[in-house]
Amino acid sequence: MSEAIQALRRQLREKFPQAHGVWTQPEQEEEVAATPFEPAAFPVGAISEVVPAMGLSGLSLLVARLLGEPEERAPLPDFILVDGGDCFDPASYSEEACSRLLWVRCQGALETMKAADLLIRDGNVPFVLLDLCGLPKEDMKGIPGSAWWRLKLAAEKTGCRVVVLSPTPRVPCATLRLQLSGAMGLEDFDRPRRELLERLRVTEERLKHGT
Repeated sequence: MSEAIQALRRQLREKFPQAHGVWTQPEQEEEVAATPFEPAAFPVGAISEVVPAMGLSGLSLLVARLLGEPEERAPLPDFILVDGGDCFDPASYSEEACSRLLWVRCQGALETMKAADLLIRDGNVPFVLLDLCGLPKEDMKGIPGSAWWRLKLAAEKTGCRVVVLSPTPRVPCATLRLQLSGAMGLEDFDRPRRELLERLRVTEERLKHGT
């Protein structure tokens, strides 16, 4: 292993000590405001799934909330976005916000799952967003359940937070599932993201089979 990689991993451990902790939470299902979308809201060493009640706008708001509105560029990325359909639009975010993100552009379900597997196992960045929303339905149907369990075991080993963005529930071994809802239309297209986030609501579900 090169000295550069070792140094990067030391810096990440110092910056994210909580990513290697032990997460415990009683099972519950409740509706909460969307503003607490922080990395710590997702369990360590597990897969969480975020699904919109209708449309996909809520998922882009989740990404916007996680990136925030920083005033300075980040020296190292805080998140990896595995973009299955190559749909992320960096032009709609500031350079400072984009500096917090390592963007992995993929085409097709197979390439997306392989990339996620490699990145989660590497463990250099302890928060991986896996966006399936741009994939064709037929591609997503072809992802076997065993592939998700493989990612789950890898996340447990590295202490990675894995969040899957999906148009419908897909992950059989998710520990947490968030259902997003909020009345939004074309008239909201130019409204500030901060205002839209306040209108977004989340139904939270802890899943027994994910533990």
